[in-house]
Amino acid sequence: MKSIGKVIAFLAISISLVNAQNDGSGNTGLAFLKLGVTSRSISLGEAVVSSVNDASATHYNPAALFNGSRVNMTFMHNKQVLGVRTEFLGAKVSFKKVAFGFSINNTAVDDIDIREIPGEPLGQFNAQNLSIGLSVGYRVNEMITVGLTGKFLYEKIYVDNASGLALDIGGLYKKDMLSVGASISSLGSMSDLRNAPTKLPASIRFGASYVIPVLGLNSLLTVGADGYKVLSGGKFHVNGGAEFLYKEFLALRVGYQSGYENKSITTGIGLKYKAFNLDYAFVPYKYSLGSSHTITLGTNF
Repeated sequence: MKSIGKVIAFLAISISLVNAQNDGSGNTGLAFLKLGVTSRSISLGEAVVSSVNDASATHYNPAALFNGSRVNMTFMHNKQVLGVRTEFLGAKVSFKKVAFGFSINNTAVDDIDIREIPGEPLGQFNAQNLSIGLSVGYRVNEMITVGLTGKFLYEKIYVDNASGLALDIGGLYKKDMLSVGASISSLGSMSDLRNAPTKLPASIRFGASYVIPVLGLNSLLTVGADGYKVLSGGKFHVNGGAEFLYKEFLALRVGYQSGYENKSITTGIGLKYKAFNLDYAFVPYKYSLGSSHTITLGTNF
């Protein structure tokens, strides 16, 4: 009976993660690797493969480690539906020809009841998914950069656990106000979770962004669009986003994600003071699933 309880708990966790980022694919595990990171990226509908400008480049496109400030540290807390929470910690530093990044992505569901029969639970346990990444970027010339991220992956459900390795590959082209980027993520494998194999959600993301100066307001408008697909059975999504940055102080953001059953519109706001950033993203879900709230703190040098 305990094994039945664990299977039910595992299914509940899997459903909650898929609901949080439903891409129409039931052919892969480790769904947390498909979840967005940082408030700016989430509020822009994750249409950021060419415009990501902080340490979340380790997640979206390691070739973009050269974007933004030379040194950046970012911490994110995200609360999803059905008790799923994610913490992301990232750091990057760039030099003339090379850039380096480090990231920790932890997604967990806490206080899951253990039951054998209806009634009071016998106890509780947590489910955890973890990714630790090291990234490197290389500047080919003034317009082209490339990058790699190597990730150690770990998952634990009750007393069972599994681990594995994965690789992300990215490229970026920038000329004047135009940026074009692409990345392939989560190429690798996992050990079996007890006796069950886990297939990683290998995915491809590509897109472009354009920066438009708003001279009368001393502001910038960035618009972008991405295509995203999980290679094993996932739907093809077209994501778009726009950011209005007023005097390097206030950012207003909106995005749209197509092809998801439970979400579409994304919104957010950001504040910058000297070397510090505070960002917030809000994503409403359909079918009474609630909303996602993301807070990100960042510092730049």
